[in-house]
Amino acid sequence: MTATPAGPTPTPTPDLAVLLRDGGISLIETAYNRMLDEYITPQEPAALLVSAWSGIAQEAANAGVAMPPQPSFAGDRAAAFAAFRSAWTPFANAQPDPTKLRYGAIRGMTQSVRDCHTFFLSPVASDTLLDTRGGKGSVGIGVELAGTPPLVIEVITGSPAAAAGVLVGDRITSIDGSDASALGPGGALERINGDEGTPVRIGVRRPGAAPLPELTITRQRVVPPTVEWHTVGANLGYVRIRNFTDGGIVGDLRKAIAAFEAQGATGWIIDLRGNPGGRLDPEAISLFVESGVIVRDRNRAGELHEEQATGDALAARRPTTLLTNDRTGSVAEVFAAALQEYDAADVIGQTTNGCVGYTDIREFGDGSSMAVTTHVNLGPVTGALLNGVGVVPDLPVGRTQDDIANARDPQLDAAIAHLGG
Repeated sequence: MTATPAGPTPTPTPDLAVLLRDGGISLIETAYNRMLDEYITPQEPAALLVSAWSGIAQEAANAGVAMPPQPSFAGDRAAAFAAFRSAWTPFANAQPDPTKLRYGAIRGMTQSVRDCHTFFLSPVASDTLLDTRGGKGSVGIGVELAGTPPLVIEVITGSPAAAAGVLVGDRITSIDGSDASALGPGGALERINGDEGTPVRIGVRRPGAAPLPELTITRQRVVPPTVEWHTVGANLGYVRIRNFTDGGIVGDLRKAIAAFEAQGATGWIIDLRGNPGGRLDPEAISLFVESGVIVRDRNRAGELHEEQATGDALAARRPTTLLTNDRTGSVAEVFAAALQEYDAADVIGQTTNGCVGYTDIREFGDGSSMAVTTHVNLGPVTGALLNGVGVVPDLPVGRTQDDIANARDPQLDAAIAHLGG
């Protein structure tokens, strides 16, 4: 989930030259202080700086740059960072461009806590995430990826990838000549996304087909619908929620359900598979839960925060199932937990990602940004920790990569059968 600003506080435009002085030491210090002051679990200064140094060393090794010895980060937080600064500044100033080294330092600190809601974003990744959560889509070729090497699990209709002939089930083998197998889906998407109008070259392997020529595809902004719906089975309403955008999805959900009612649908299927979350939307949950606590979270101090249902539930209710998989995350998990714990829906599919927290994303001023977990979510009825656990389906049903490649969907089939469709 993304923090909502308390109010419009004017912020002066940062002086980039000042921010990047001494290799951007002020940006590294900002990240260091945020991890110490805001992360849900208190951290040790020395451990964070060791992780930062390791991140720098990894980037240096990739670039063939010799690293100075790691300093001792003894003492309190100020003394520890002073030792880091003394070692970093001459090293960074000797580099033609220390940008990736700085990114390595910040990324090293965020990765050290092994928390899916705490991460560093390069400028391209930052723009992609913020645009997606704002409902603006992203600049790329219009594919969704999963697995390693990256498997194409969706091609957006009308996208550059669709025009180039990319198909669901294709494997992305290379991106601009670099092997994609070590990148994972997130790293591959970061490479594929970029500036509108620029080309990207991708290698594609298709099961059962002869080797395909490398494709050169021009990036453009792709804005898939956040909510889309149609009927399935004998007479069931199916609605897919891709993500929870800043503007909320409750209006589109109401439209979908009104359409189902007009068609006499006997049940509803809500597909949250691959939904990474976004902006918390209590109004959407309240469509299905009439009263009670629908969101519960805990902060660093152990204090609980709760939100009640709005009281604006749907007048008509039908038997409902939710489809989830291991890529259902964050706010989508909060939505699923509420409907499951209030018996408003049966969950079918796979256990969700278990990435259920409140992340505060802030930009550094150089185009990059950093997310820090400040709260974790609990079940609204049970009070059980969701972060690191996820929502366990009432009816477990898997879907393999072979199923995806061959257009089979046993999870949707199970939901249709469960609703008698």
